[in-house]
Amino acid sequence: MEENNPQPGLSQVQKEESVFGKYHIFIKSIIIFVLLLIFIIPQVIIHGLIDEREGNQAQAFYDISNKWSGRQTITGPILVLPYLEYYRDTNKVLRSVKHHLYVLPDKVDFDGKVLPEKRHRNIYEVVVYNSKVKINASFGKFNLNALNIAKENFVWKEASVVLGLSDMRGIKEKLEMRFDNANYQFNPGVVARDIFESGAISQLMIDSVDKFLASGHDVSLDIDLKGSEQLFFVPVGKTTHVKLNSAWQTPAFNGQFLPDTSTIDVNGFTANWKVLHLNRNYPQMFIDDAYNISYSAFGVDLIMPIDGYQKTSRSVKYAMMIILLTFLVFFFVEITQQKRIHPFNYIIVGFALCLFYTLLLSFSEYMIFSLAYLIATVMTVGAITYFIYYLFKGTRVYAAIGGMLTLLYGFMFVIIQLESYALLIGSLGLFLVMFAIMNYTRKIDWYNLGKAKNK
Repeated sequence: MEENNPQPGLSQVQKEESVFGKYHIFIKSIIIFVLLLIFIIPQVIIHGLIDEREGNQAQAFYDISNKWSGRQTITGPILVLPYLEYYRDTNKVLRSVKHHLYVLPDKVDFDGKVLPEKRHRNIYEVVVYNSKVKINASFGKFNLNALNIAKENFVWKEASVVLGLSDMRGIKEKLEMRFDNANYQFNPGVVARDIFESGAISQLMIDSVDKFLASGHDVSLDIDLKGSEQLFFVPVGKTTHVKLNSAWQTPAFNGQFLPDTSTIDVNGFTANWKVLHLNRNYPQMFIDDAYNISYSAFGVDLIMPIDGYQKTSRSVKYAMMIILLTFLVFFFVEITQQKRIHPFNYIIVGFALCLFYTLLLSFSEYMIFSLAYLIATVMTVGAITYFIYYLFKGTRVYAAIGGMLTLLYGFMFVIIQLESYALLIGSLGLFLVMFAIMNYTRKIDWYNLGKAKNK
């Protein structure tokens, strides 16, 4: 009895090719899936490299600011009135404890000019500044009766005006103030660390307590202050006005309050704030550390126009999509054009696609991000297109893949630039890609791909 031949007319070699062809697509799909999982590893390494370079930049800022002066926050001027609270201990012995009454001004005006400079540490740039700030404040009459503190309990010889400064190394010239009609010198230190860690203090000379309590007081002073990146103010007045101007073209207004008016152009920026005591959650007089006033600080950050690390990190998020789509094109070439592509070729192309991000990271440290992106794209797409040209010699597959990669990198660049609409544009783009794949594969007969043709 003759054996039934399911494929009559086929030689033994053809039979083996047919059997192999039946499982080739499945095997290659598994290989591609495994390779995609493997290429997650270099993406994680690239993220770690970005974090390391950002850490180096932060260290450069620390090194420079540690020798120059750090971020500055100006608090005050604030009037400090120490007083004694008497009590009897368990042995009926009269004892006392000292407290500090902090009196905030009714009005305080800051008028500042910020003079920025760039300092270098290796390949990194850090912005520092000199500033000149004029401060004018006025205190109203004190109503001590509302506090239930006897006038005799105050230690009037220790009354002082305190100016809070976050980094005392930034003071360039001696500090003097005009209090009413008298001049006073500031000395380093604060009476207590209830509301700020560091600052300068000026002891007042009060000849007549009754006269001091019966009238308001005016304070004025100028301060030359160095700092790095940030200049903030605490709104201690019932009405606090801040006016800043600088030649720096890339400021960021941060803190608890944004400016009421601001202009930013090629000549720099100007900004004006007006903050009322109703806008923050502490009164004009309080005792010891009853309130944390530093939370209400606001002002300006002098931002370096270098966003390479952030944008490179965002671009790495799309690495898997680009690798997947490139591998899919290879896969469809194998199916439609009967060309076998060795897994090693997949690995080489995947490695080149990952190398794009290290190129982008390294170039963006020396030039603007857009130019770095263009150079990294041209190098990567050019290398892959050259490789595929010789891999598929005699076909135009290299042109199709080169064009696809160019479109993908161009699309990714657009998404990176659009912070507010990145999710929307990215989702629409991925939908179009998915629809194109569905449309391309709808006519493929997946069950008959491995069948050999009769001669």
